[in-house]
Amino acid sequence: MKRIVMGLAVAALALPLLGSSAHAEEQAPRKTVFDVSDLETGAPPKLVWSQTTGDETTIHGPTGETPVAGRVDALAPMGSGYVVQSFDTSDPNARPITRFVGADGTPGRSTWRTGYGLATSPDGEAVAFTTRRGGVKVIDQDGDRVLSMPRIPSKEFGTPVYVTNGYCKEDETSNGCAILVNSTKRRESWVVSSHGIVDITGFKAVSTGSHRWAGGITTFSDTGTCSVMKRNQRARWKTCDNMFSDISPDTQRVLGTPAYADGFGPTALDVLDLRTGRLQNSWISTRKATTTYFDEVWEDATHILVVTYSDEEFAVVRLGLDGSMEYAVAPVADTDGDMESPFNLQTR
Repeated sequence: MKRIVMGLAVAALALPLLGSSAHAEEQAPRKTVFDVSDLETGAPPKLVWSQTTGDETTIHGPTGETPVAGRVDALAPMGSGYVVQSFDTSDPNARPITRFVGADGTPGRSTWRTGYGLATSPDGEAVAFTTRRGGVKVIDQDGDRVLSMPRIPSKEFGTPVYVTNGYCKEDETSNGCAILVNSTKRRESWVVSSHGIVDITGFKAVSTGSHRWAGGITTFSDTGTCSVMKRNQRARWKTCDNMFSDISPDTQRVLGTPAYADGFGPTALDVLDLRTGRLQNSWISTRKATTTYFDEVWEDATHILVVTYSDEEFAVVRLGLDGSMEYAVAPVADTDGDMESPFNLQTR
């Protein structure tokens, strides 16, 4: 009888163990060779994107094409048009110019000489940028109005990373917004708010943010970086394997780039669980198939758009969490040989 009971007990224990093993196998990270040399062309990007040819850029948006002078470096949809950051191609030392452009190409009333980069709110209804002497400005969708935020303490051209929400003017219905800004001269970052508050973030550099989540670098070394992901300002998990990039629209995942940034550009991309940091997907280059990317953004909850460089061609590639890959914009040759990407994806 004891043998029967013991056998039943062992069998009962074996069932959950087998189930756990199968579950673990199902949850193993999906690894895909990052080879974009010969893909099928699928649907165009759902997000706004631009392509530069010579001294002109064409923005591809939901209402059609919008011509913009200069080389666009960053863009974001806003109200009846776009916030565009561009360069004068005739002056390689010129600072970026940021301006509002209507969907028909009509310029807005103002332009600003700014720092590098734009930042947006999760709903896409506010876009922030930095100006001289530590200035921080935000354009929101209520009449495409421009609001001035508190200055960052260093009085430099900072780099904006994230806007907490899309309505930045405080009134009886809104508490305004806050903007996370990185220093370009030191390992320091700040949060500035419409309340007039300026404070440090606790990150050496903010990498990403969405809703109640924010992630950034906490330590730098000769061999890489370590980062922490926070929710409601409380640390949830840490990693020294990745730096953080875009958070998915459903706030379930975050893109992870290599922890050590070196060379022409990264050649591997990871998808991490936002709540645990667990690796879910990887695209990895090999000696036979090396792909470099310069821009990565979630197109929707299960697809990622990346601007790639491979075999002397640039393309916009769609990566699926199921391991699929296709061109969202077909490759174009690097005719000038300057390895300057003609494509830009909208800032999210």
